[in-house]
Amino acid sequence: MSSRSFKLIVLVATIALIFSATSVYLILDNINTKEQLTKQENRIYDLETSLEKIDALNEIIDELENSLSIQRERIDELQNTLDNVNFPNDQINIQTEQITGLQIALNEVKTDLTDATLTLNTLSNQLIVLNQSTSTELSKLHETIGNVEDVISEISGLEELFTVLNIKTPAEVYNESHKSVVLITSPVGQGSGFMFGDQNTIITNYHVVEDETNIEIQFFDRTRTQATIVGSDPYADIAVLAVSLSPSEAKPLTFSNQTVGIGQQVVAIGNPLGLTESLSVGYVSQINRLLDLEPIIVPVIQLDLTIAPGSSGGPLLDLYGNVVGITNAGTDVGFNFAVPVDIMKRVIPLLLSEGKYKHPLVGFSIIALTPEIIVDLNILNINTSQTGLLVVDVVDNSPAAKAGLTPAIVEDQGITAVDIVLAVDGHRTLTLEDWTVYVELEVSPGQTITLNLWRSGVTSSVIVTTMERPPYQ
Repeated sequence: MSSRSFKLIVLVATIALIFSATSVYLILDNINTKEQLTKQENRIYDLETSLEKIDALNEIIDELENSLSIQRERIDELQNTLDNVNFPNDQINIQTEQITGLQIALNEVKTDLTDATLTLNTLSNQLIVLNQSTSTELSKLHETIGNVEDVISEISGLEELFTVLNIKTPAEVYNESHKSVVLITSPVGQGSGFMFGDQNTIITNYHVVEDETNIEIQFFDRTRTQATIVGSDPYADIAVLAVSLSPSEAKPLTFSNQTVGIGQQVVAIGNPLGLTESLSVGYVSQINRLLDLEPIIVPVIQLDLTIAPGSSGGPLLDLYGNVVGITNAGTDVGFNFAVPVDIMKRVIPLLLSEGKYKHPLVGFSIIALTPEIIVDLNILNINTSQTGLLVVDVVDNSPAAKAGLTPAIVEDQGITAVDIVLAVDGHRTLTLEDWTVYVELEVSPGQTITLNLWRSGVTSSVIVTTMERPPYQ
C-alpha cells in the first residue's frame, strides 16, 4: 500500500471519527436540554400553584382586614359609649350608705323577730290556759243553751197559743174587711170585688167584667166611680181593675201565706143579687177540684157555703182576715167554689205588669186510669191495677206531638194503651188534679218538663218543652 493511500484512509477514518463524535455530542446535548426543559416546566407549574395560593391568601387577608376594620369601628363606638358613661363618686357613696342603712335595718328586724318569737311563745302558753278556761265556759254555755231551748219551746207554745188567740170570729172578720169589698156593675151583669195592693186596684172574676169598657164600681159608702181593666185571665177567671179614687176607709186586703185545707172554716163577703155587704160562713169541702166550666182550667177550692149570684168576685177569707181565694157562685156546676190564693199569687202580678197571664200547653188529652175506667173502656193490654194518665189524643204540631207522645189505639175489639203518664218532673200523676196542679203552679210556657211514661209495657222518659196556650176566644 502506498503512503498516499494510507494517508487517505487515515484521513477518511479521522473524518468519520470526528463525525461520529460530533453526532454523539449532539445526541447527548439534546437529551440534557430536554431534561432542563422538563425541570423548568415543573418549576413554572410550582410557581403558578404558589401564585394561586398567594392570591387566595390575599383574599383571606382582605377579608380579615375588613373584619378588623369593623371590629375597630365597634371598639371605637364602645369606647365612645364608655367615655359618655359617668359614674360619679358621690352616687357610689350614696348607694354605699343606703346599703349600710339597709343592713342596719335588717339587723333591727332580726332583733324584732327574736322579740316576736318570745312574745308568740308567751301567747301560746296563754292560749293553752285560755282553751282550758274556754272548755269550762263551753260546758256552762251548753247548759245555758239547753235552758234557752226550753225557753224557746215555751215561746213556741206561746206563739201557737197567740195564733189560736188571734183567730177571729166571722163577725170580726166581716167588720174588719167589709169596707174593702165593692159592688161591680157591667153590661154582662153584677158581681163583687175587693181592694188589693193599693187604693186604686180591685180584684174580681173575669166573668164579672169580661172585656167590657163600661164598668161601674160602688164602694161601701155608696160612692161610685168608673173602672178600667188592667189585665184579665179567662182561664183562671181573674180580672184586675183600676179606679182613680176610693174611700180612705177601703183598705187593701192581704193574701194569706198558707193554702187552705179540707174542713177549714172560711168567710165569704159579697153582694148577692145586688144587695151589698153580705156574709156567708162555711167550710172548705175539697181542694184542687177541676171544673167542667169553660174557660176555667185551674184547680179550685170547693166550698160548703152559700154564694149567691152577685157575690162572684168577692174575697174568700180565713179567720185571720186574710184572702185565701176569689169566690164564684158556680151555679152551673152544682156547687160553689173559689179560685185559690196560690193561683192568684201567680197570675195577678203579671196581670198588673203585662196585662195578661200565659198558661202552659202540652197538647194532649188524658184520662186518669182506675179499675172501673180500664174495664169500661176495655183497655186490652194493661191490668186493672195500672195507674197513671192514659194519653187518648195528641194535638198536631203540639209539644206532645213533637216529643213523640202517642195516643191509645182504638179498635173494634177494644183499646190498646201506648203512652201512660206516670209522673211529671218526679211528681206522681195518679189523677187529673195531680197533673193540673203541678203544671198550673210550677210550669210556664217554654219550660222543659220530664214525663215518666209507661210506654207499651216499658218504663221510659220523654222531655217536653211546653208552649203558650192560645188566648181564649
